[in-house]
Amino acid sequence: MGAVFFGVIFVVVSFILTGLNKQTTDKVNFRPFAWAMRVFGFVLVVGGILWGGVVQIPAGYVGVKLRFGAPDGTLDPGIHLIIPGVHSVQLLETRTQKEESQATAASQDLQIVTTTLALNFRLDAANIDKIYSQVGPLYKSRIIDPTVQESLKVVTARYTAEGLIRNRAQVKNEVETEIIKRLQAYHILVDTQGLSIVNFDFSPEFNKAIEAKQVAQQEAEKQKYVLQQAELQKQTDVARAKGSAEAAKLNAEALKVNGGGLVIAREWIEKWDGKLPQVSSGAGQYIIDIQSLMKTP
Repeated sequence: MGAVFFGVIFVVVSFILTGLNKQTTDKVNFRPFAWAMRVFGFVLVVGGILWGGVVQIPAGYVGVKLRFGAPDGTLDPGIHLIIPGVHSVQLLETRTQKEESQATAASQDLQIVTTTLALNFRLDAANIDKIYSQVGPLYKSRIIDPTVQESLKVVTARYTAEGLIRNRAQVKNEVETEIIKRLQAYHILVDTQGLSIVNFDFSPEFNKAIEAKQVAQQEAEKQKYVLQQAELQKQTDVARAKGSAEAAKLNAEALKVNGGGLVIAREWIEKWDGKLPQVSSGAGQYIIDIQSLMKTP
């Protein structure tokens, strides 16, 4: 509309010059300049009006056509003609948009949780005029951010602080479901897997408590391992003792049945290092017949 404004100025100036020309002498003639300015002004006015009636909607947007400020249909991407001064166009983006919000909520055990969430959403192109009528172009601050914060508070209240950490994926799905349900009323769509929980931040006191608990759990696991090793050693010692007692019992039985000499001889053989003694003397020595021992059952 700037061209129309300047065109009108040129036309007005041309008429002023025509009036001045009548008051001057014949040597000063403003008539040619006045006609030139008048023609140029009319060209600007007409061109500006025609150009103001052409609107281009870029790809990824839908234009809301307004008739004296009231929604009067939508315009798809491309070039369209409107009536200047009667119609105007408001562009709304229909491509996927990202909005990052920060929310603070209380967990089930009354721990304060600060969460940063990123939401990928898009406007329903079929209901752009309704979105403009109900919300306007400031839908992020008016609808998206409050919905994300309220949905997080609802879900966070169902979990303890530790539960939020352990069930991060489940919490994310529940928050996303809550957001989708709330935004449907405003014709705002959430992309598949469109919600991301960037982080969970807790108070310094809670972080210290979690760290202390982890240390205690590690110490308990260490003590459990030590006790298991002690129990295993105990069982080994008991089994060894039982084996020794059983061996002693068998030896005692052998003494009764076969006589002490044969048993002692067998024990001597078991402990023998494979070298024959060069000299054997003294009381209480035994002369062993190896062949007879080998034949004994």
